[in-house]
Amino acid sequence: MGHEELIASLRKEGEEKVRAVRDAAEVEADNIRAAAAGKIEQLREEFRKREARLTKIEEDDIISSAEKKARTIILSAEKSLSDRLFNLALICLHELRRESYENIFSALVKEIPQVKWEEVRVHSADAGMARRYFPGSVIVPDDDISGGFEAALESGRRHIINTFEKRLERAWEEILPSLVIDTYKEASRYGIPSGD
Repeated sequence: MGHEELIASLRKEGEEKVRAVRDAAEVEADNIRAAAAGKIEQLREEFRKREARLTKIEEDDIISSAEKKARTIILSAEKSLSDRLFNLALICLHELRRESYENIFSALVKEIPQVKWEEVRVHSADAGMARRYFPGSVIVPDDDISGGFEAALESGRRHIINTFEKRLERAWEEILPSLVIDTYKEASRYGIPSGD
């Protein structure tokens, strides 16, 4: 083998080694690229899941906050409705004075102990009737009382309130749910007004 043949053989062998190294490097680079792409996709998936979890948490917080606000608004509206209905009921109490009021007054008197009451407060229109039912008592006119009476003994230490207002107040918790249901039914018949 001559000198030229040796150089050609070494060159060929060198080129094959370079090609093998280059091929191995390309395979290694492809493997690294594939691993990096897989890692990137894995990270993207983890971030998507984390973002979805955080979005869900934020959505849940927003919904919970909205539900709390809605409950507060509803409770406030129902309280306002209750107050309005109570005031309307108070205004209507004078209607109870129309028919057989003396029978009602008499029934209210029978509910309390039969003692000599020192002072009895009644609507001014009831003063004469009160004198008949509470002889010897001081009758005090009070037009804030729509019907019934307040009676006191022992300088007010024993005190009975048997007025229409007090009876309404005591019964209000039982009456209110039916009134609210009726009010909602009535409102739903006519629809909800726009906020304009």
